[in-house]
Amino acid sequence: MKLYTVPTANGQRASVALEECGLDYAVRQIDFQKGEHRSEEVLALNPLGRLPILAGDNGDDPQPVIYGSMAIARWAAAETGRLLPAPGKLAAMEHWIGVVMTDLSPAFASQFHLSFLAPERDEWALGYYAETIHRVLAVIDAHLGDNEYFLGNDYSLADVLTYPSAVSSIGRLDGGLEPYPAIRRWRDQVGERPAVVKGMAASGSLY
Repeated sequence: MKLYTVPTANGQRASVALEECGLDYAVRQIDFQKGEHRSEEVLALNPLGRLPILAGDNGDDPQPVIYGSMAIARWAAAETGRLLPAPGKLAAMEHWIGVVMTDLSPAFASQFHLSFLAPERDEWALGYYAETIHRVLAVIDAHLGDNEYFLGNDYSLADVLTYPSAVSSIGRLDGGLEPYPAIRRWRDQVGERPAVVKGMAASGSLY
């Protein structure tokens, strides 16, 4: 398998999930600042020109493709049986994945586009997304104040999908994680896992 990745939280989510699941993969770093995400190589795999992408050889289907960090992480977990909780905690895991991937991650992505790619700075929009991010982080911090991981003592896919936001995307937020001691404790604990260290290094970082 080959992971086409970028040095952002989305790329990091995919590589950390693959490492945590013990799957072998090669890395192809894509420089989106040079427009490589619009290259023929990438567009042949995903006509949307978006990353990360996991592609590999799978018998009769010579190059199956999975696009998106959440899809790659879910596939890796289902393929190996890792990062998945007991059935009684599945709903809780899906709840926190929804919070991160539906609310937190899109707000960080919008902040990134407005901060680095927009031709003009829109203070109202930047303020709106910063407020959204802080609101979600406050909810997560309160939860992690009472739990070691998102599912109590069980490390899961919810932790994998959240961690890159707490170390990469947070670099664009004034004050960072200073107001959130529980997230900082959780971030430091998760960051010591060997698979997390390897996965983060595989995709690289802008910060």
